[in-house]
Amino acid sequence: MRIQNKLLIINGIIVVFLLMSGCKNRDTKTTNVLKLPLPAVTVAHPEKGNKILFTYFQGISKYLQSVNYRARAAGIVTHVFIRPGDPIQPHQPLFILKPVELTALENSGTLSKKLLNSRDTIFSTQAALTNNIAVQEGDYVQPGGLLATAFKKNSLVAIGYVPFHDKLLLKQNKNCLVIIPEAKAISSTFKKPLFIADSTSQTQPYIIPLPSNLMIPANMNLRIRYIEKEIKNGLFIPRTAVLSNVMETKFWVMKMKNDTTAVKIPVVIGWQGKTSVQVSSDNIKPIDKVITQGAYGMPDTAYVRIINRK
Repeated sequence: MRIQNKLLIINGIIVVFLLMSGCKNRDTKTTNVLKLPLPAVTVAHPEKGNKILFTYFQGISKYLQSVNYRARAAGIVTHVFIRPGDPIQPHQPLFILKPVELTALENSGTLSKKLLNSRDTIFSTQAALTNNIAVQEGDYVQPGGLLATAFKKNSLVAIGYVPFHDKLLLKQNKNCLVIIPEAKAISSTFKKPLFIADSTSQTQPYIIPLPSNLMIPANMNLRIRYIEKEIKNGLFIPRTAVLSNVMETKFWVMKMKNDTTAVKIPVVIGWQGKTSVQVSSDNIKPIDKVITQGAYGMPDTAYVRIINRK
């Protein structure tokens, strides 16, 4: 019995020694790994936030209505009171014409003082913006001859050209922002479509009202900004933190498990911007750290050295 007890004690001592040797070897191996030159990485925290995603459409300024000023009788233009680009007020004199009959009487010497003052003055009937002057002083015009054209001042709109594949967006929200070069942006809405499609760009024009007191040239290039989507409480990380396979069908990030160990975490990609990307994963939170530089080619678990602390 004594011999058996001694053998059991000796075996127990051997087992304990072997276990202690194994643990020591593992600790030594881990220590040796950490003593090797570790890849330097930079890290950052994911950020929670809201984002508004915009899309932009091309547009132009356009006056939907115009007015023509014409001669009521044959005569000679003696006075022109407007020039191209001039604003026109209601009841403003625009042209004075001397009738043909009056010219004939002047040549015969039988013109009375009363007839001398009989001139045909063309007045405006509404506020407008002069577009084109068709005559000059001394010109002879026929009855109904065109004297000038003008845009009706309150008919200014923006025409936004919406691609057909984006038309469904307008059913959800019609608000937009009209961006005018060298002027402030104007809030407005997509009012109604014009049923004339552009065969080249495959877009449909929409009327977008503008303020009646706005004065800009027709056919000016505009940009129409539209809210495509709103992201609320999204998780965003730097674009450089996202890794992928060759086909870009799988995406992941390297998350710091502690100060020296990084592990691979699969993510789903959402919105992508120039510097940041929206990701979703149950294993990433704003308190975590993800590698933003130096993670390319790392295995699922890697030892690293952080060179920045954010």
